[in-house]
Amino acid sequence: MTYFRRLSWEAIKLGGAEPLVAAELIEAAQQAWPFLRCTLAGVLGALANVALEDEVVALPRLSEGRLHLGFLGNLIVSVTMAHVVNHDFATAFFAAVCGTTTLRSLKARIESAFEDERKEMRGE
Repeated sequence: MTYFRRLSWEAIKLGGAEPLVAAELIEAAQQAWPFLRCTLAGVLGALANVALEDEVVALPRLSEGRLHLGFLGNLIVSVTMAHVVNHDFATAFFAAVCGTTTLRSLKARIESAFEDERKEMRGE
């Protein structure tokens, strides 16, 4: 039995509920810390990507029937990459910065290859 559980059990026996709630909150925070740390690394990685590419933080918008996610898309990818790597802040941050850049580069290569194939099929 952990210290906090013993403290909670003693609080229940004495009839007090406040130490029980505090102990449960502390335990929940300890369990959530790895997740929160990776999420924070992903958010900081997304902001670093925007800063490195000299872009502005663009909010999502709908134009011509297409949804442009803007910074939200970058944020989703960065946080996902941070969680995929592991629960160390430094490697999660590195993955968030490099992962987004790598995916963007891969997307550009795929689009370029499709465009080359399209031109070849048209005979250009």
